[in-house]
Amino acid sequence: MRWVRTMLAAATLGACASGTPLPAPPTGPVPDVVGTWRGTWGGEPAALLITGQDVDAGYSGVFLGGAHLGSRRPGVTGVLTSTIRGAAVSSRADGWLGTDARGRLVLLIQAVTPDGGQRLTLARVSEDQLQGTGESTFRWGPRGPARLTRQAR
Repeated sequence: MRWVRTMLAAATLGACASGTPLPAPPTGPVPDVVGTWRGTWGGEPAALLITGQDVDAGYSGVFLGGAHLGSRRPGVTGVLTSTIRGAAVSSRADGWLGTDARGRLVLLIQAVTPDGGQRLTLARVSEDQLQGTGESTFRWGPRGPARLTRQAR
């Protein structure tokens, strides 16, 4: 009977999972990404202001009651500004850092605007350049390629 409860719990947790999977945890020291990043997303102006970086954000894995089951990983907080219906819209952004198959640093950024959710997956291609792709949960939101350049401090 115990295995039935275990299988039921696993099926329930699996059904709740959605969105882009988190990148693999970083394998070495994580560079500082705090600052202002500007560029384009889906051909429109976009900006990401990263105001905080935490080495142990703890948002990955599964929480069962108060117990955390899974690995902890670095995370970021800030503000994502994207173009929605021709206007700049800024929303709180949360993100997680990891590495891709090539060993590059990857940021997974999520934000919730008044229109819906947004998600960006960006790889660090140079010290001052992030590029990748993103999507919005609403059809009039930005989607497609993104390229952001770090601005001088």
